Amino acid sequence: MKTSNKALFCLLVGGAGYFYSCTKGNSSASTPPPAPAPVINSVSPDSGQLGTTVTISGSGFSANATDNVVKFNDSNAVVSSATATQLTVKVPVSAGTGPVSVTVGGKTATGPVFNYTYIVTVSTVAGTTNGQVDGDTATAQFNALEGGICVDSRGNLYVTEFDFSRIRKITATGVVSTLDGSKPGFADGNPAVAEFSGPLGICVDSQGNLYVADFGNNRIRKITPTGMVNTLTGSSQGFADGSTATALFYGPAGICVDGQGNLYVADEYNHKIRKITTAGMVSTVAGSTQGFADGSATTAQFNEPSGICVDGQGNLYVADTYNHRIRKITPAGMVSTLAGSSFGFADGNGTAARFNLPVGICVDSQGNLYIADSFNNRIRKITPSGIVSTLAGSNPGFADGNPATAQFNWPAGICIDSQGGLYITDYLNYKVRKIGIQ
Repeated sequence: MKTSNKALFCLLVGGAGYFYSCTKGNSSASTPPPAPAPVINSVSPDSGQLGTTVTISGSGFSANATDNVVKFNDSNAVVSSATATQLTVKVPVSAGTGPVSVTVGGKTATGPVFNYTYIVTVSTVAGTTNGQVDGDTATAQFNALEGGICVDSRGNLYVTEFDFSRIRKITATGVVSTLDGSKPGFADGNPAVAEFSGPLGICVDSQGNLYVADFGNNRIRKITPTGMVNTLTGSSQGFADGSTATALFYGPAGICVDGQGNLYVADEYNHKIRKITTAGMVSTVAGSTQGFADGSATTAQFNEPSGICVDGQGNLYVADTYNHRIRKITPAGMVSTLAGSSFGFADGNGTAARFNLPVGICVDSQGNLYIADSFNNRIRKITPSGIVSTLAGSNPGFADGNPATAQFNWPAGICIDSQGGLYITDYLNYKVRKIGIQ
């Protein structure tokens, strides 16, 4: 067999590199072309709730289902079947309304908006009739749940009982216990001896410390994870800023904590919003005399504010109870009315909406506010743009189930967990309720 000089040279000196050096000029012919970017032509149906089967049509998809990353408004969906032109997926939990996207091989296509329909249900977490009984949630009893509620990172709930002056705990596994407090009074110390007087607001920080607005004692109290109670600030009734050792409050009602550990207090009878820093200084964030006025922090007026929460940008939201309004305080100290006007009931935009003695307030990660509208016996929602709607509730009474027929009797405190579940202290039903949103 006759071998060309070129081939022989390659065999002799190329060795293992033969196939590279001698075919280099033709390597492009063996490299596959890059995969095309995915394209979304349609999403059907374009609305639905959790678990709805949706077909995404287009091109550039992978026939291997796991190679396709599908998101509904940034929430990951499970792909159940796939071809190069069609994907079948299930709508994920709490997807929200937003665009559908498909990512294949690092390339992303964004398609039409999917309109998510939330599933809302009202249930009872704990409580039966009026009383003071610990135990499982089916038999536990509460009294005067007109105060606050908060939830920690493990799903444990904490509520205040105004009349019995106790702090109760509901574990994520459904056990109710008395965390602190025995009889109305004032005493720091361990759970067996600590005393409160009409505790209202309660919040929890990232280390599991609880902070209580001890209304009747005009103090802010701290409960460590081991149950030890001490006074953070406050003494006799009055008003004074300064160090925590000398500051005075008058009927502190609502309380919340920001990401840096600073506390904010709705100082109800001083008609002011106060701040307690981690360095131990107390100042007035906003408010002057009793009344109603928007504007700068020093001239704004509140009328017995009772609920307060803070968002991730440092904006404060206040349930200005006797002004029947929801107020906003920016980090720069400007006070405005987000929603509400005179007392009554009306959904709508901003000041066209009406509340009747709003008490509890909380905010979710998207900036939506949820209000315990006590005298209207409803839970209201306010979007970041100021649109007010009724999430659940109607006439006073008690009923679980569908939000349109569910009933509350003076809802007071409200908080939200990391999955978007809302928890409410239902004062005159002596129960802790939940609004599950999926």
